[in-house]
Amino acid sequence: MRVTVVGASGEFGSVLSDILQRRGAQVTRAHRATGVDAVTGSGLAQACEGADVVVDATSLLSRSGDESVRFFGAVARNISIAAEAAGAAVVFLSIYGASDPVVNRKMGHYRGKAEQETVYAETLGGTATAVLSTQWYSLAQKFLSMLTFGPIGAAPRMLSRPAAVEDVAEMFADVVLDTARPARVTVAGPAVMDLADAAKAIAAQKGSPRFVFGVNYGGPGLRSGGLVPDHPDAITETTFDQWLARR
Repeated sequence: MRVTVVGASGEFGSVLSDILQRRGAQVTRAHRATGVDAVTGSGLAQACEGADVVVDATSLLSRSGDESVRFFGAVARNISIAAEAAGAAVVFLSIYGASDPVVNRKMGHYRGKAEQETVYAETLGGTATAVLSTQWYSLAQKFLSMLTFGPIGAAPRMLSRPAAVEDVAEMFADVVLDTARPARVTVAGPAVMDLADAAKAIAAQKGSPRFVFGVNYGGPGLRSGGLVPDHPDAITETTFDQWLARR
């Protein structure tokens, strides 16, 4: 199977590309360094030519809702066009709960992912496959890196069912390589936990920052279970303690 991974240089896309290659797929890694700009569409048609599946693993580091909506909307439209021209299926990565207005109202990145889902539904008529992942353990570390000031750190209170990114990528690869793939697949970690607690455990292991506080951020939807799927289609194996031990 020939697979084009758009966003192959990112945290998820790079891991996924390696997994797909290890499983025997012919992988084209499409990102800016290889001459592909998914936002403008430059180089995208060439990267998707001959592909059986086009993967949207793009990401954006921005808190701006407007910027996120523009980015993910443009990428979804351009990938839809390129995939249709190549006769390829589309599998894209999204976040469980991101399309819920109660969850994304104050979360710019989630609003962008909601736009992504909407655009694929409109342009491909529901034939694109959405893999909806819960948050990753590494997100807690990112919060700490952004919200640490001397000995004091903070992390949003987010009730989730987080997972190791490598586990999610393995399950995503299962979907990509399955020619009878469904329209939606939800992937969740093994246990429900607050990402603020994960951040505290990471800081304790590292010894810094000394104090980590959970803060209310992003609205009540993030703290009340809006990010926790009741019946995920796939459950990853690596626990938070196992992930923490191997860091």
